[in-house]
Amino acid sequence: MAEGKVAQKQLVRRAEIVSAAQACFAAKGLHGASVADIAREAGLSVGQLYRIFASKEEIIEAIVSEIVHARVEEMIRGNHDLERMALMLAGVIPPSAATITDSYLLMEINAEASRNPRLREILQQADRRLKEEGGRLTRHSHPEMSAAQIDAATELIAILTEARRIVAS
Repeated sequence: MAEGKVAQKQLVRRAEIVSAAQACFAAKGLHGASVADIAREAGLSVGQLYRIFASKEEIIEAIVSEIVHARVEEMIRGNHDLERMALMLAGVIPPSAATITDSYLLMEINAEASRNPRLREILQQADRRLKEEGGRLTRHSHPEMSAAQIDAATELIAILTEARRIVAS
């Protein structure tokens, strides 16, 4: 039972660090925000932070994972509808504040990934997961579409989403 409490406390701390890192990265950028800044924002010492995350890169990986999870959950809740996506991409449906922040963070991470093979791999895995989930949900919602049509629609949505992210920043 004590182990469960320790594990739960660790998960809470982890979430606090990720949230603090998101705030620091949004305010200062990936390079401008130090591990000390993140620890201070989370109310921890640097040593405490390093007991939970081995590196700044590991924190970034957790942020990407959280963003992907949130986007998959949004798709599952029904926001994967192709017509709704088109309206969002056209700016008819405005993005949420969280989506804007996530998009900014992903832009920062994408820029760093051009120099960091590990971050590039993390982003490629995230893109694959989003495309797979988008394809699966589209197949479920539009059984009349062929596999090639679903792949094309998923790829087009990914391209338009990326373009919108670039224009928004």
